[in-house]
Amino acid sequence: MLTFVELREKVKLSSGEKQVKAFKAGKKKKIDVIITQNGNKFAVYVNGEQLDNSYKNAKDAEKNANEFIELMGEELNK
Repeated sequence: MLTFVELREKVKLSSGEKQVKAFKAGKKKKIDVIITQNGNKFAVYVNGEQLDNSYKNAKDAEKNANEFIELMGEELNK
């Protein structure tokens, strides 16, 4: 069962959107990344904020999410 804090932190997906993959990223694995699918487009959420929603497949979305996190570094934790 989810606690209140976990429920509040969950990303609210728009209608028709399905969660495809969720993982932790970054050097210390503190950054939450969620990949979702809506029709034939994939979206990436980093720490609950949408990064982009125009990827053609989940693999590209994951690759670009990791590149973004690498560029931003640990500044995303703030």
